[in-house]
Amino acid sequence: MPKPWTVVDFIFVVLGGFLGAGVFAGVSLIWGEGDWFLVLGLAGQYVGHLGVLWLLARRKPDADLGFSIEPGDARYLALGLLLQLGLAVLFLPLTQLFFPDGESVQQVGSALASLESTAAQVTAVVIAVVIAPVTEELIFRGVLLKSMGDRSRRSIIVVTALVFAAFHVVGLDPANLLEASAVVLPQLFIVGAALAWVTLRNGRLGPAIFLHSGFNLLAALVLLVPPEYLGIST
Repeated sequence: MPKPWTVVDFIFVVLGGFLGAGVFAGVSLIWGEGDWFLVLGLAGQYVGHLGVLWLLARRKPDADLGFSIEPGDARYLALGLLLQLGLAVLFLPLTQLFFPDGESVQQVGSALASLESTAAQVTAVVIAVVIAPVTEELIFRGVLLKSMGDRSRRSIIVVTALVFAAFHVVGLDPANLLEASAVVLPQLFIVGAALAWVTLRNGRLGPAIFLHSGFNLLAALVLLVPPEYLGIST
């Protein structure tokens, strides 16, 4: 019996995000608002992902990705925050080694921190804490995980975590790509492994969505703090 979701589906969903980002970024250029170029680009990326996912799901009789949220899932929000803090402390020596002046490791993060419009900042936080976790869980712990079929739990966790980490390379600063990769990618692999394990353990995406949201929450809130108060070079 063929698998309801395949790696080809995953590739189409990912490519849909790049197309959506380009379209929305183009709209922001016409609009002429500098702050909204990045924000709309990010929004367009997730709209593109979800749009392609919706189109594919319509053609599949057994398209369930495990999208189910229960009230008890909210406790994973705190676990996500703890995971973010724990990894920040664990990788602090490596971060200070490669970025002693406190520069932002991720190019996207640096750009978001420089947003001046309150509306753009709030929109960016909503994208990071709500839209990104839901969309990325549907993609990585939904489509990609389902495409692996009956492979061993260890294989599923490792492969989905590796792909999840690699996907975020596009957000790193190309001027310091090797150093940024050494700091960020191991952390994202750990996060991806945790999200896959939680999904396999619960058999649905709700817990992983809240865990992912909690992980993003601290970094998103930091965006609202002026860089000079954090000692960050932008």
